[in-house]
Amino acid sequence: MAGLDPFGLLVEELKSDEIQDQLAAAKRLNTIALNMGPDRCRSQLLPFLRLGVDEYTDEILMAIAEGAGNLVPAVGGGDYAHLLLPLLEALAEKEETLVRAKAVDSVVTVGKAMPPSTIQAELAPLVKRLAGAEFFPSKISAAGLFASIYPTTSPAQRSALRKLFDGLAKDEMPMVRSAAFAHMPALAAVVEKDVLMTEISPLFNELASDLQESVREMALENMVKMVKRLTPEEAVQIFGKFFDGLAAERCSSMRVHKATHFVELVGALHPVRNIRDQVPLYVALLANDGETEVRNAAAKNLGTFCAKLDKATILSGILPVLRELTQPPAGQTAQASFAQNQLVREHIAEHLSSLAPILERDSTIKEILPLIKVFLADDLIEIKRKALASLGPVVETLGPEQTEALLLPDVIRMSEDPQWRVRLSVVETLPVYATHLGMDMFNNLMREIQIRALGDGVAHIRERAVQNLERLSAVFGAHGAQWTEEQLLPCILDAAKNSGPSGYLGRITALQAAARLADVLPARVTTEVLVPQVVVPLSQDPVANVRIAAAQALRRISSCLSGEQRAFVNTTIRPMLQDLAKDSDPDVKYLCESAN
Repeated sequence: MAGLDPFGLLVEELKSDEIQDQLAAAKRLNTIALNMGPDRCRSQLLPFLRLGVDEYTDEILMAIAEGAGNLVPAVGGGDYAHLLLPLLEALAEKEETLVRAKAVDSVVTVGKAMPPSTIQAELAPLVKRLAGAEFFPSKISAAGLFASIYPTTSPAQRSALRKLFDGLAKDEMPMVRSAAFAHMPALAAVVEKDVLMTEISPLFNELASDLQESVREMALENMVKMVKRLTPEEAVQIFGKFFDGLAAERCSSMRVHKATHFVELVGALHPVRNIRDQVPLYVALLANDGETEVRNAAAKNLGTFCAKLDKATILSGILPVLRELTQPPAGQTAQASFAQNQLVREHIAEHLSSLAPILERDSTIKEILPLIKVFLADDLIEIKRKALASLGPVVETLGPEQTEALLLPDVIRMSEDPQWRVRLSVVETLPVYATHLGMDMFNNLMREIQIRALGDGVAHIRERAVQNLERLSAVFGAHGAQWTEEQLLPCILDAAKNSGPSGYLGRITALQAAARLADVLPARVTTEVLVPQVVVPLSQDPVANVRIAAAQALRRISSCLSGEQRAFVNTTIRPMLQDLAKDSDPDVKYLCESAN
């Protein structure tokens, strides 16, 4: 075995009875080819692989098809890339879909490396053979290759090439039509603009109304890809009728695609079709469609769609629908329908606040706040969380006084919610309130929430509160370090002295906070307070997890100190790490040894 050359080893492994050996060999195809050298690769490897196409399993063929696209350097570069085509053509004729798909991808890759003259001499005939074949697998593969040969085809021959593609798009086999439709955007990207308008456009609309759902369901994705090249006038000319007809489309996946890409598509049709005029279509997707997935997709786009609308349109066209979807209805039938819209309501709760800057303060107070309060009082935790997490635009729009009077009482109440995920959402948004309320109001109303979060019984909340230390200090700018030292440092020092069965969690939090604050507070506070009063005593803690946190804190603090403070690192921090490196706990030892 050791004496076999790369090609001999490949042959032996591909002939193995073990499928895993065959697959491993097929996946190493590029490495083996490079080791063989271009001459042997062309004269031995490629003929061998071509002869074996009918012998291997689909899994092996798929690996070969994928690997063949990377063999251009191994065969000698672009001038010899066409020698890979016989192998790839044979793979492109296989019945297994994945094998064909990989082969087509590789043909496209190989084609990009070929000189234009070789594309026309070698690749174009291959495409025509596949397109004119008797069996559908070859035709399906051909559909994906027209865009590779069209740019280098002479103008006189392009019409015949388009006619060949047109034949695939109108083939009696739905799978062939589907393949042609799937690759239409790639061809549309390389044809002339007049050809796009006069030939590709009618073909698109014909396939978009195909009787087979598997064919027409690709129309929306194709429109998304093709519309980027068009002016609004051209987009309306090609896609306007199709887009309007989607309201009556029975295929739910197409309506999902419409709802998903709605904002992008109506934006492409604007201003020929004003976005304001598309509000009824959006509302129909959001509130009236019978498929939950469609309504969910529309709800996800609430913020981005409304960002393109004016205040009056939102007030008259969007908010009445949002009120209907938000408020719990009366009656069992209505309540059952309301329950089915749970995910829709989650998305509305997440994006509703983004409307506030457009509606401005008075309309936000009148229209948005009542809906937000409904969400904050909802029985479903996720709806509460998403409403809480997205309040930033509302706080910014209302200003400090109105936020304090109209919104903060609910937020403060929810900071003590028994559900930890609700409390977490409040803690996550504390920097937002600090930004818009200012230091004094934050101290009076929200500081206690931050302090309480540092001692919360849930680790996720404590971790977020520790992360907030840097963010809050940054929000308060030049006064941030002083504020942190005066308002938060005392509670961290108290936490470092926690004892009792669960006190070790507070001690760990104190160490994590000390490590964070080393980036925020003056070096003097780090060397005179944080290290001697927090890290030093806790490095001798009886709980191993606390000592681990101490080691981590020392490493971070060491990286934060520079200049004159490096002496403190050498005289205090390094000796502590060396002592901890002798700890009985292996994790503590590992952290300290790696630091040294």
